[in-house]
Amino acid sequence: MAAEKTLPGLDPTITKREVVITVDVEGVTPFLKVATASRNGEDAHTFVSDEGAHLGGLGSAPPPLAYFSAAIAF
Repeated sequence: MAAEKTLPGLDPTITKREVVITVDVEGVTPFLKVATASRNGEDAHTFVSDEGAHLGGLGSAPPPLAYFSAAIAF
């Protein structure tokens, strides 16, 4: 029976890691922003953020504070 390989993220012998997060942001309107974040040049994710109409935005996406609050919850 072959020994199971330990995933790098769970390997207790690895004591130091370097993770580089890169974010590119494009301003579509004064309040509508599109951000693409990647980790070490891989696993890119795109986020869209907008303010509500009461603040001058279009209300077309979650406000920035919603993403910030969700990040703290994780």
